[in-house]
Amino acid sequence: MSHNSVAQIVNGDFEQWNGNVPAGWQVIDSGISLAPSSTQVKSGGLAAEVLVSTSTQSNTDLLQTVHVEQGKSYDFSVSVFHTEGNLKARLVADGYQGYSDNLKLQQWQDISFNYTAATTKDIQVGLRFYDVSGFDGTEVVYVDHFRPTDSTAIPQPPTDPVEPPTDPVDPPAGTEDLEAYYQAAEGKTGFALKTALHNIIRQHNSQGYTAIWELVKQADLDNYYEKDGSILDMYSENPSDSDAVTFTKVTNQCGQYSKEGDCYNREHSFPKSWFGGKVEPMNSDGHHLFATDGYVNAKRSNWPFGEVGSVTYTSSNGSKLGQAKAALGFNGTVFEPVDEFKGDFARAYFYIATRYENEIASWEGNTTNSDAVLDGTNTTVFEPWLLAMLKRWHTNDPVSPKELDRNQSVYEFQGNRNPFVDHPEFVTAIWGN
Repeated sequence: MSHNSVAQIVNGDFEQWNGNVPAGWQVIDSGISLAPSSTQVKSGGLAAEVLVSTSTQSNTDLLQTVHVEQGKSYDFSVSVFHTEGNLKARLVADGYQGYSDNLKLQQWQDISFNYTAATTKDIQVGLRFYDVSGFDGTEVVYVDHFRPTDSTAIPQPPTDPVEPPTDPVDPPAGTEDLEAYYQAAEGKTGFALKTALHNIIRQHNSQGYTAIWELVKQADLDNYYEKDGSILDMYSENPSDSDAVTFTKVTNQCGQYSKEGDCYNREHSFPKSWFGGKVEPMNSDGHHLFATDGYVNAKRSNWPFGEVGSVTYTSSNGSKLGQAKAALGFNGTVFEPVDEFKGDFARAYFYIATRYENEIASWEGNTTNSDAVLDGTNTTVFEPWLLAMLKRWHTNDPVSPKELDRNQSVYEFQGNRNPFVDHPEFVTAIWGN
């Protein structure tokens, strides 16, 4: 398409077709098929009837390329009509943006995103489709009224050259103000603070376990060490040297594995057997799910995190499995990540203890290992040996830029935040020194 300064989307009302191919659009992979339809129409005389099939595990997108200019803002939006509710649609505008509400059936809804171009370039715009729980293999979604289709680019108003804030706990641009987000917890301490935080974060929008592949290919990229955009796997990432193992997002998803480096998986840092298996929303909660080497993930299994005395296995970055050291206060097999990421995992556990305050007391008896780490309460939550270790890991490995960015990505993905990344001081305020 021609380059212009208005980000003009070709055939945004899906009025022009070449057979079953809408003019100006392209389909990536084979997970969807399209046809013109006058059954459900938002604007004009036709809409796109999108038949989504079982191939949605691939990168299945309906896309086109538009040209944007530095400093201009573009209001991208599209209308979506769900028929069964076992699929989601996600707006693409130089990356994945907002989701449709799959439970809003038999009516049109809009997904929108205001995009400001940091540079003059071509970007991809469109929709991504993927299944959620209950998907039976085929489902129809109607799409119409993709905007802008005309001269709607809005130049940004001139601003004074003010330096951006440098406070390390400020979230990336686009999130709501953190002070307002945590306002209901203001002035509270101890377990009253924990309950207040629970009430703030408890109603997140679970996207389903399949969607975690989408999350990690954006949230778990190495923009911090080698800065090569590979998958940042905390079980194989070497923070001080080149990585022995490198994964390319999507391409190296598991898969079969027989050794470290074969593929990456979706690791429940808080093992799913501890909360009862494939139970939602815990099973797909992005705040404790990370991309990790499939083989090392299997070695970790559902063993507790801990500090190893006698080693039986070591990964390429120095993560260890073995017998707990005597000073830990626990006698059993544990898995120990490298120092660089211990705080990340500790804060994920403090999140779990808070987000699932009303359920976690009942998880203690689910497995031998959950009994070893949980104390059967919804206040302290963890056994004394683990709580002491998690607080130590939290203190010794402070919040990093990687965690701040990931917290924002998960917030955009499912609608809640990890309070202990935004406010590390909450750990002490709740559980003491």
